[in-house]
Amino acid sequence: MKERNLISLRGHHLICLHFFTGEGYSSEFVENLYAILERTKNENIIITYGADNVCKRCPSLIDGVCKDDKEISEMDKTALELLKLEIRETVSWNEISKSLPKIFNFWYRLYCVPCTYLGVCSNTYLFKSLRDISI
Repeated sequence: MKERNLISLRGHHLICLHFFTGEGYSSEFVENLYAILERTKNENIIITYGADNVCKRCPSLIDGVCKDDKEISEMDKTALELLKLEIRETVSWNEISKSLPKIFNFWYRLYCVPCTYLGVCSNTYLFKSLRDISI
């Protein structure tokens, strides 16, 4: 399979998209996320550095760079370290999902607690079930 046909996702999206509920910046952004999640059912993901398929519809992307790039890049780095993945590696959504229980409590404390979307994500079944797991 050629790279251009793969879903391109950056580190933190590999984790955070598991809790997407349909809320976002605009209808175009939300539609894009749903389309990406639908593709993850049948297509592999290529891990990327910087803007990915999600970012392409994000209003925070200015001239190809996230306005919060330094903070987001740190999140990406931490996500990849926790998931034991590397840039340009190919992975399935299912493989990532299986890793979440092992890493979620650390991720939660570091990134979910201060996130403005915590109230949204924390209502999902997966989020609640991962919070109940004691590691």
